[in-house]
Amino acid sequence: MAQRQYTPSAHIPTIRQSNSRPFITQKAVLNSLHAQQIFERGFDMCANALFSLTVVLRFIGTEDQAQGVEAMVDDLLDKTLDEIRQESIRLQELSEANGCETTIGYTNARTIEIQITSPRSIRFLAIIREFDSLIARMDALWLACVIDDTNYALGAYQWKRKILRLAGQIRNIATRAVLAARKKESTEIATEAKESAVVNEMAAPVTETPAIPISVV
Repeated sequence: MAQRQYTPSAHIPTIRQSNSRPFITQKAVLNSLHAQQIFERGFDMCANALFSLTVVLRFIGTEDQAQGVEAMVDDLLDKTLDEIRQESIRLQELSEANGCETTIGYTNARTIEIQITSPRSIRFLAIIREFDSLIARMDALWLACVIDDTNYALGAYQWKRKILRLAGQIRNIATRAVLAARKKESTEIATEAKESAVVNEMAAPVTETPAIPISVV
């Protein structure tokens, strides 16, 4: 069984990576090569972005602004998961209509163990697992000659691109959020330093200039 620990992405700026992070361990079986490739290429990138968002959202601005970004990310996750499920239902109905065998095996299924560091990373993992089930239905139809090689390859490619694009969108949102947080932090540090300098100057003892003696003729 492969164990996958949290690996920060080099493409996403993060804040205080040395801090101790809570995590839970999640196991998943990925049967298809397509799902395994999505996991390898997209999970760490997306999980790192989602953790960064969790850390910095409320540091950037108001609660309303944080909730707005969260709602946008949640909508992206929910929409993708719903689309995959709807397509999976359609393929299941197609399999039943053609009398296809829906229980198939895989020669190199992988069991992975992952450190989950944010609630939304579980949801992205759910998307990958749902995609794995979708591919299983596509495989069954392909093996039964209901869909041909071209349509099979095109369908798998389009869904993989869609999920990786989702991970990229979340990464871009996180990058902008972290950079905004860093800019705000730098501005606050500079302001505090300036204010401290002013306070120190006002608190410093005043040294009187000695009077210059004037000679009387």
